[in-house]
Amino acid sequence: MLATASLVVAGLGFTATPANAHPTGDRAVTAGADWLTGQLTNGIVVGQYEDKGKTVKFDDQGLSADFAFALKAVGGRDATVTRIADAVATDVAKWYDSFGTIYTGSAAKAMALVQVAGRDATNFGGKNLQAVVEDRVATSAPIVGRVQNTGESDWQTSLPTDSLNVISQSWASRALTTAGSAKASDVTGFLLTQQCTEGFFRATLTVDKTSAAQGCSTGAADSAPSVDTTALTVINLLDTPGVSVEAKAAAAKGAAWLKSQQAADGSFSAGATEGVNANSTGLAGWALTKAGETAAATKAAGWLRGVQIADLAPCTTTLAADNGGLAYKPSTLAAARTAGKITPAQRDQFRRATAQALPALASLPASSAPLAISAPATAVEGRAVTVTVAGLGAGEAGCVTFGTVAKSVTGTGGDVTVAFTLPVGVMAHTFKLTTLVGSTTTTTTATANVTPEVGKLKARKVVTAKKNKFKLKVTCNDTEACAGKIVVRTTHKVRVGNDKRARKPLMAKKKAYSVAPGKTTTVKLKLTKQGRKVLAKRSVKVKAVQSAPRADKAVTKFRLRAK
Repeated sequence: MLATASLVVAGLGFTATPANAHPTGDRAVTAGADWLTGQLTNGIVVGQYEDKGKTVKFDDQGLSADFAFALKAVGGRDATVTRIADAVATDVAKWYDSFGTIYTGSAAKAMALVQVAGRDATNFGGKNLQAVVEDRVATSAPIVGRVQNTGESDWQTSLPTDSLNVISQSWASRALTTAGSAKASDVTGFLLTQQCTEGFFRATLTVDKTSAAQGCSTGAADSAPSVDTTALTVINLLDTPGVSVEAKAAAAKGAAWLKSQQAADGSFSAGATEGVNANSTGLAGWALTKAGETAAATKAAGWLRGVQIADLAPCTTTLAADNGGLAYKPSTLAAARTAGKITPAQRDQFRRATAQALPALASLPASSAPLAISAPATAVEGRAVTVTVAGLGAGEAGCVTFGTVAKSVTGTGGDVTVAFTLPVGVMAHTFKLTTLVGSTTTTTTATANVTPEVGKLKARKVVTAKKNKFKLKVTCNDTEACAGKIVVRTTHKVRVGNDKRARKPLMAKKKAYSVAPGKTTTVKLKLTKQGRKVLAKRSVKVKAVQSAPRADKAVTKFRLRAK
């Protein structure tokens, strides 16, 4: 997970869209952006740590900038970006100047924040950030263009050192190029030498500044692959105005390498120590989106959805207060659910993961239809009703409520159905679908549960079957149509053909019918094979049974004979 040098690229080409224009990505992005905004205190992220049993709080300017870049990238949050920049400006020097040690990467990141907020990097909070960065760009071989920290020493040996890394070099490249600095070309050139043959960017710069080998050397200890560094560098290069053709080619090569590192489930790993996590997956997904690798970006976004909190009340409320935030890992989310809250120790992880993953969520695939919930216009009281939810993306959470009954649904990209049982009573009923960013409803009107009628069967005492067929008449005296099925059997056991065992054979199979109110219809029935054998020897007493769902059965007895 990138901590002090986490995401910081703005203006990545994303634009704000109406809530239903991208029904899947926008809801996830909006919820995440709302959550990030809610984590600010007077425009700044307040972090905390434990020192000798005491909780120490501090203004985390670097993470605040991460928030600003994420919000700027997804669009529509300029007011919050401005608020963050204003808060950082009040004491920007403490971000990069630690008792005389100048951390130039932080100054470059601050400079980028100023640029996305539309401010002047030469006079921000009374500081000339551009000069701070430019003054620390090496101008002598073999490190021309290398950005350096000054005044830094190893805390163990007290010897001079320089911890500035490739991520910081990429921020300096972006910030100085955007500013039109004369030193931008050298800084970008030095950055590109940090790309290895395979396409990835290594994480650290060469410790020995006098060595002629200042670039990546595949297989060397200081040239190990880094998903986070590669992703962030690709984002920076592709989003820098006026960046060189060579830089764009390097970014494309870096994106191709990232694509090769993606797991089948869409996730990315930061290595053996950190493993699969939302920060690396978020940054990689963001970079792939910038590079036009849509399919891979979509897969990354799908994995990220799985660690975004979506506890939709009343279906579930465990972490509802933090809906929209993203956990560092699935296990982190599980731990928060077990605790029933995001603990102070976890919150910093959630903040960093959400900031770094938010822009990648915009690549979630759109569903097949706009978000909607529908149900039959009318339904019989006391009956089951099928409610259809459309517009939920694959894996997207929804909560459908009906009165006090709540049922969770998970999107598939197509329609999802859920069943409810209406109470007894003629009235209108409302079904409500809740998602991460709001709700929508539909209404069904319950109609009276009229007991169906099968009608009155009229038969002579003796009914004659002609050519193996016979007729019965059914009259409907109800105000509603009568309907059902008729089946005919013998009333007593008889022998069929040479069968020595007596039974009640089926004389005519079930025959469906429908009769309009106040009308009479003739139902034609056909003798079964058994029936023909029985009537070949004698007439028999039979019973015709009329049946229909929820209706009382009607039985009519008569004698049946063959002509």
